[in-house]
Amino acid sequence: MTTVVLVIVLLATAAIVCTGIFVTLRSFRAENRTPVEAKPRHSWSNPHDAATTAALKHYFEGKQCASCGRTIPPVHAGELRPGLLNTNTHEAMTWDAIPAANLSATLASHVPICSNCLTIETLRRQHPELVVDRHRTIENSSH
Repeated sequence: MTTVVLVIVLLATAAIVCTGIFVTLRSFRAENRTPVEAKPRHSWSNPHDAATTAALKHYFEGKQCASCGRTIPPVHAGELRPGLLNTNTHEAMTWDAIPAANLSATLASHVPICSNCLTIETLRRQHPELVVDRHRTIENSSH
């Protein structure tokens, strides 16, 4: 008698669960919804067209950073990108802010800086109260 009751309870539970799944899936059918037109996704990290990006990559290829002197690594998608530094105003320009319209004039009037120095110069410009320049030499080094 007990096993019969357990089987009936088990079958009733399975029927309720299956009914719940069926009702849930039926409410999510795509044919009841208005179709959404897919829009092409533009890369938010690179506002330049392919030709400008290629020209910038070629420009930075093998250049030395004007701030730290290290070689600027090759530019790859998804990584930090180098920038430009105006030697007169000491203002850093990010990769995204480099204008495509007068690219050659901008590249001629600015010097390349690596992504690390770009970050430092941006921090220095936005939060000068947080930056302390410490120029270490061998004589006054604490190490």
